[in-house]
Amino acid sequence: MRQFEFSQEVLAEIEGNRYRHPDPRVQQRMEVVWLKAHGEKHERIAELAGVSRPTVQRVLDAYAARGVAGVRTFHWHVPASALASHAACLEAEFRQRPPHTVAEACARIEQLTGVRRGETQVREFLRDTLKLSWRKVAAVPVPPRQTLEEHAATQAAFFKDGA
Repeated sequence: MRQFEFSQEVLAEIEGNRYRHPDPRVQQRMEVVWLKAHGEKHERIAELAGVSRPTVQRVLDAYAARGVAGVRTFHWHVPASALASHAACLEAEFRQRPPHTVAEACARIEQLTGVRRGETQVREFLRDTLKLSWRKVAAVPVPPRQTLEEHAATQAAFFKDGA
């Protein structure tokens, strides 16, 4: 078992982060270090902090390597979408010529970028990354006994006079 030396300043910082840090996982990690500073064994630390024994070891390794800042740091791996690098050209394309269906968007994305994605992934990409949303479209109703041209002329006159 490794031995750690904790100065009063470090103990004060750990104690402050145990309950007042905004991230509850950092609070839990600080609890592990706090218990180690007070001489608890690793099995007991895992039991009291509600973590596994390997987690105790990882937290203490982070503390040994980088101090309190290492305990506060998480190295999450966030995968990047293959479509993210093509977002600007896809957005320009879809704003100029919006796709009628997600299947059409999938085909056009594959044609433009060479990246093949399923409909669910493309739907999320359009909504979350490009901030595009579905537009509800419907036919313009034409009153009975009028042709489309007559109705268009009536509407044009109405908007010209009303505006």
